[in-house]
Amino acid sequence: MNIEVREQPTAERVELPGLLAMRCYAALSIVLVHLIALPKLPLPAYLNFIPLNFGYGVPLFYVVSAFGLTVGYAERLNSRAELTEFYLRRFLRIAPLFYFIMLFYIPFCWLMWGTVVPISQFISSGLFIFNFIPQHVTGFVAASWSIGVEMAFYAIFPLLVFAVTGLARALLFFAIAVFISINWTMAFEGSPLTQFAQSSLIAHMFNFAAGIVGYYIWRMLRHTSARTGGIVLTAGLLTIVCLIFFPWLFGSLGHGVRAVWAMALSAVVVGVSVHPLRGFVNPTAKLLGNASFSLYLWHPVIITILDRWGVYRSIYAGAEGLLPFLVSLSVTLAVLVPLALTSYRLIERPGMKIALRRPAPIGLLAKAH
Repeated sequence: MNIEVREQPTAERVELPGLLAMRCYAALSIVLVHLIALPKLPLPAYLNFIPLNFGYGVPLFYVVSAFGLTVGYAERLNSRAELTEFYLRRFLRIAPLFYFIMLFYIPFCWLMWGTVVPISQFISSGLFIFNFIPQHVTGFVAASWSIGVEMAFYAIFPLLVFAVTGLARALLFFAIAVFISINWTMAFEGSPLTQFAQSSLIAHMFNFAAGIVGYYIWRMLRHTSARTGGIVLTAGLLTIVCLIFFPWLFGSLGHGVRAVWAMALSAVVVGVSVHPLRGFVNPTAKLLGNASFSLYLWHPVIITILDRWGVYRSIYAGAEGLLPFLVSLSVTLAVLVPLALTSYRLIERPGMKIALRRPAPIGLLAKAH
């Protein structure tokens, strides 16, 4: 999400390349998790923190999304035309590639597993309403459950822009969202609706709320020194390190530890937005950040195909430890990255260009949403 912001039509333009880098890291973290989980690759014990914690790449996507949207649209959804513009841009950012992947999955599911995509699931996914249907909440496209959450958030975002104004209200909204999320998921634990509860927007609203909190903090800090941004970034990263390697520090929080993750991720997003460290926000991260949606949707396909062809088994034959895992990761990325960059250029960008032909709201000049 590469966003250029103008507070007023004559104001100085501000770029936020850090958001692109964070999208890259979010996508790669999910790739790592699924690379381990789908083919069940053996992993050295000292790397067990990866499958246990890198799934927080999805909440990172949510934090970045809410942060970026609030930067672009806060106080700028005041008319029917602006609302129409917002929904059109959001739809065209997601739909072209997602619809292409949906069509791809029809022969893919048949060839891989001999299954047929139910027409009801195809329709609910195509209408982006599957987050509200318990039997369809995960989607038939692998990992698409998070897109159902994202699209549901888009639907209510304009309401949040009007209701959540200022840091105090943002913090209150975050606290309420955390409370509701914890009680929502606990209420369905052990029931047939557990998956639905865990995959619903209600369960993840606090991550979006953390992104909105981050926006108001960024707005206060954006004109401060790079050192301030570095301090916020460091605080967020240190908190994440503690969450990963010293989880006992947060044991008393129970389900509430996810709220700590959300705020830590938000701090990192604020930090890189105030001060985009060159090593952290590098050209490769920005390039892959642009294609992060393609990385996310294509990676289960590539991993499944390579696993079915026995590529990972061949790599692990007669080897163990870190090396075969690194080789497996390298082979996966060698196929995935070119495919993702290609689909971004040929499918995602044309869709965004359709939206960009319409005038953007003052304050949001986006090269890539």
